[in-house]
Amino acid sequence: MKRPLLTPPIQRKHLYYRLTWYWVWGGVMRFFRVRGADGVHHLPPTGQPTILISNHQNGLMDPLVSCAFMSAQIHWLTRADVFWNPLARHIMYGYNQLPIYRRRDRVEDLRERNDVIFDVCVDRLEKGAAMGIFPEGNHNLFPSLRELRGGLTEMVARSATKHPRLKHALHVVPLGLDYESYAMAGSQLRMRVGAPITFDDLIDIEGTLDKTAFNIRVRQAMGEVMVNIQPEEGQPFLHQAVRACRTTDMETQAFAEFRERLEHWASHWVADPAWAERVKSSHVACVEALQQTSAPGRPEAWGCHSEDTRKPIPAMAVLSTLAWIANLPTWPTMKWIQHRVKRMVTKDDFVATLSVGLAIVCYPVTWLLWAGVGGWLAPEGWGWMAAAGMWIWGQAGSKFHDHVQGLRIQHRDAVEGQTFWHHPNHLEARKAWSTYLSILNESAPKQ
Repeated sequence: MKRPLLTPPIQRKHLYYRLTWYWVWGGVMRFFRVRGADGVHHLPPTGQPTILISNHQNGLMDPLVSCAFMSAQIHWLTRADVFWNPLARHIMYGYNQLPIYRRRDRVEDLRERNDVIFDVCVDRLEKGAAMGIFPEGNHNLFPSLRELRGGLTEMVARSATKHPRLKHALHVVPLGLDYESYAMAGSQLRMRVGAPITFDDLIDIEGTLDKTAFNIRVRQAMGEVMVNIQPEEGQPFLHQAVRACRTTDMETQAFAEFRERLEHWASHWVADPAWAERVKSSHVACVEALQQTSAPGRPEAWGCHSEDTRKPIPAMAVLSTLAWIANLPTWPTMKWIQHRVKRMVTKDDFVATLSVGLAIVCYPVTWLLWAGVGGWLAPEGWGWMAAAGMWIWGQAGSKFHDHVQGLRIQHRDAVEGQTFWHHPNHLEARKAWSTYLSILNESAPKQ
């Protein structure tokens, strides 16, 4: 069947996006425990042509997180098959989405169709839009920067060619999304924003962009705002140590020092194969010891030393009880969503996406139903007040519950961390963990 040639409208913002942004923001901020947004002063004012580039680890959740943090409406490229249905196409256009064609879409004129879409992207930038791009193209399990695809360089080069003023006016801004655990509700999240990447000096007098040099700058800029475990071969063996360092707790200076450590690990891995083999073997031994002793918790709970354990919350039992009561109106819906997500999602990198997506839609409907029941059962003259009270109970109670969920994870980490470091049953696991970390620290930069 011949597919229609899609030409999205030239727009900077849309009412649909504006009306629902608050729900997206609320869903993201409540599913994750946001620890900070560093470097936001690097973001250009709304209405300035901007391309936001980000690392990509958490499936469809990454665009939602980016949108939640940004005041400007972000425009994304989305797979074209979603747009074939006219109603879906209208909705997608309302959220500033643009189709991008892939080989699997089986259209003969794929290149020509994508040329049309990229021209629309550039025209939107000329109007002051903010485009969102994942330069890696797809998402990945480990926090790392992979090979960059050609979409970003193509869009920058075309922008400067079609609209010469964009050579100096276009801002290319790197974002780093740092998840403590991207599938666990209540886990920590931090976003980092880097300085805009300059490229006007890479365009020659004929208007051609030096794409190789530009990609080098992009990699360097993204490496400064994200956790980048390298080399790829070492990622399975280095990831646990990175998790123990708790990067989501790190502010700007601490994160800069941590990046130095990562760079030393990467260079040492390549320069000293014997050391890399020692890391591998110590990691294998550590995993076996952890399994044999049923060590409690996760690397974030243990930290790198016994002094790193998190602080317990004395009132946690009381807070948990209050949170359960506060969440009563939302509790059935919350449990239904958890059940559906568990049945429908087979990969962790889509757990947060579906959980937040369902909550954004189902929670307000639940509170509205409870408001209707409260208004109907209330004595005469008290209906509106009862309905408002039920709505507030549902919304505020759910928000309090989600806040306590983050505290509960901190408290659990504190208890499990203390158990790991001090209980005699876990002596062998502690030795294996300490050995693994000490071998890694052999390559640590001198402070």
